[in-house]
Amino acid sequence: MSRYIRFAVNLIPGPLQAPDGSHPFIDIDDFARSARLAERARVDTVFFADSQGLAPRGQGYAYLDPLVVLPALARETEHVGLVATVSTTYSTPYALARSILSLDHLSHGRAGWNVVTTMDPAVARNFGSQEAPPRAERYRRAQEFTEVVDKLWASWPDDVTEAWDLDRLRHSPIDHRGEFFSVAGPLQLPRSRQGRPVIFQAGGSDQGIDTAARFADAVFSVGVDEQASRDYRQRLNKEARGVRGDSASVLVLPGIFFSVGSTTDEVHRLLHDAEQALESTDTLRRSLARFGLDPETADLDGPLPPEIAVTAGTRSIGFAQGGVDLARRQPDLTLRRFLVLGGGGHRRVFGTPESIADELTGWVDRDAADGFTVFAESLPQFAEHIVPVLRDRGVHRREYTGTTLRDNFRQHTG
Repeated sequence: MSRYIRFAVNLIPGPLQAPDGSHPFIDIDDFARSARLAERARVDTVFFADSQGLAPRGQGYAYLDPLVVLPALARETEHVGLVATVSTTYSTPYALARSILSLDHLSHGRAGWNVVTTMDPAVARNFGSQEAPPRAERYRRAQEFTEVVDKLWASWPDDVTEAWDLDRLRHSPIDHRGEFFSVAGPLQLPRSRQGRPVIFQAGGSDQGIDTAARFADAVFSVGVDEQASRDYRQRLNKEARGVRGDSASVLVLPGIFFSVGSTTDEVHRLLHDAEQALESTDTLRRSLARFGLDPETADLDGPLPPEIAVTAGTRSIGFAQGGVDLARRQPDLTLRRFLVLGGGGHRRVFGTPESIADELTGWVDRDAADGFTVFAESLPQFAEHIVPVLRDRGVHRREYTGTTLRDNFRQHTG
């Protein structure tokens, strides 16, 4: 029998301004509708990406603060997990530990933290620097940061239940002293009902994999090519077992978009339409920028250019490596088809509900993934057309059986 498939939904903002003049990226009602739909689809969790600066044109989004939005979504939902992206480069462990654990208590054990570092100089300038720290320094800080957060989450003794016990709590500091942080502790909040909030990580570099191996329960990955995703998952879990013991396991959830057709002919039309609509889009600019290509001069209908590579100057190694893997596996693609299928970004699958379900179960059964991160753009099609097929095949839940995010990830039937 096929393995149970895990699903996250990335509530990435919509356009800055919709055709009707509204602004979806600041509309709490829009986010609430998506969160409720994700819960009706019985996915494991939703998560909020984030950036604290404006990227160059076509290379990013504008974001509300995840730690402000997610408590509002906690009131709109009952079971789905709520994961906030917070950078370790421009935050502090105590503030982060307190915010995430507060969200966890407000949501009755459904919170998670997506650990990222920040490489964008536009963000650095918002925090008083001209450039972001070098990659190695960013990840040393990230690992120490996460270690401190973990200590703080565990710093409230289980048997402190009454107000007069707080004096004993005050005498239970963590007293962390490290390269980047000195934190006394303890945290002034009880432990999570799920043990600790669930830790996610998003980063495809060697340092990112090492960080995930040490701390993460799951990763939001880039997986455009099946064999490359299988190799990544195998490497990550081997490193996790080396650090945390033989029982360690990290869920791998590559990002994915869907274009769903009811027939093969309709699927072919959707692929053709996507290729024709590619020009002058943010997707085109963002994907080409990963490889330093100019959308004004790139030959979309020509062969893949030599710039499809990971270089010393590559900023997002995960995205670039995904493109390299796809190009190596399918070298005869045109640049246009390469971009439409997810080169330079996340994978897009074109198919009928049944063929897409085959793809998803195949990746999981062949150990290329444990599940997938569905983008909000694809959520309505996923919920309406793909989820029913997966349920009929017994690989996706019909109901939640637990109450916490960690319970969701443990569920294998229902």
